[in-house]
Amino acid sequence: MLWMRRSALATLFCLSGFAGLIAISMRLYPGGNWLDRSAPGHRFWFNFWCDLTQPVSLSGVDNHVGAFYGELGMLCFAASLAGFFWLLPRQFARQASSSPWVRGFGECAVLIFVAVTLMPSERFGALHAYLALASGGFGILAAACAVVSLWRSHTRARRLSVLGGLVLVLGAFDALVFLHHLNDAAPPPLVIPAVQKIAGLLLSAWIIAVAWLEIAVQPSTRRPGSG
Repeated sequence: MLWMRRSALATLFCLSGFAGLIAISMRLYPGGNWLDRSAPGHRFWFNFWCDLTQPVSLSGVDNHVGAFYGELGMLCFAASLAGFFWLLPRQFARQASSSPWVRGFGECAVLIFVAVTLMPSERFGALHAYLALASGGFGILAAACAVVSLWRSHTRARRLSVLGGLVLVLGAFDALVFLHHLNDAAPPPLVIPAVQKIAGLLLSAWIIAVAWLEIAVQPSTRRPGSG
């Protein structure tokens, strides 16, 4: 269907927008992370994604301009995720009954993710963290349903299930470690933002793979009944 291919293109466009805007936000970030608030600039493995949306950096310096680009970038990522969760069931076998669950859980994750983006932790405290966990929880449920359905589908979809499985394992691990340290007085360990980055990169690769398959496969070669 032509509109699905256009949706896939829009998904890739939004993901590209996320990459560009986040790069600008990283460049503008004054400094500070949860392990060292005096650290200069942005440190890829030490900062959380959402640190970039803070109007005041963790080092105490004004970051309104960088936060604007950071929020816009994260909203672009939310849009690409929304497209991804809608397109993903197109790769399932015809008889798969999990499509509504994947789309439902996935879009719930996206909606809460938008709230997380617009409610930085420096202003909203623990609510930001709980919303992040809720978004992650719905995302993990959607990914788990998708991975099982992809594995039960044709050979090409099984390759997608391996990539999705890696995202699922890393995302679940990161969420559990984050939850374990949620109420600690000490700063969160480095493993949490580091694994968050790896999971984010793998999720981006999964989004690209699903969108590209939708664009590359000609309508005449698509499996009957897929949708």
